[in-house]
Amino acid sequence: MSVSQDNAKLSAMERVTAQTELQAVERKLQKSCVQINLLNKQLEFIKARYQKATCDRFNRFRYTLRLKLAVVEGVRNMYFEYAHAQAEHVALLRQRLYGEVLIIGTEN
Repeated sequence: MSVSQDNAKLSAMERVTAQTELQAVERKLQKSCVQINLLNKQLEFIKARYQKATCDRFNRFRYTLRLKLAVVEGVRNMYFEYAHAQAEHVALLRQRLYGEVLIIGTEN
């Protein structure tokens, strides 16, 4: 069954529902991408503080900074997985509604 046949089979109500869902999923994807960017900046800041603590031999600060690095990196990775799932959902909805074929990349 081709995509154009799928589009023809969508009723008006299903189409409106799918478009509303698409808008909601795209909004979630955009928000998660913003959070990933903020977490990347926070990681850079913590890494810079860790390097400074290493250079200045402040060993007591290095442990807490390593813990922060691990936590922020873990949260960022979870956001990345969530964003990837949302992107796949967007691609599926766009294909169903408009016949668009989207390729999901994994750029960090």
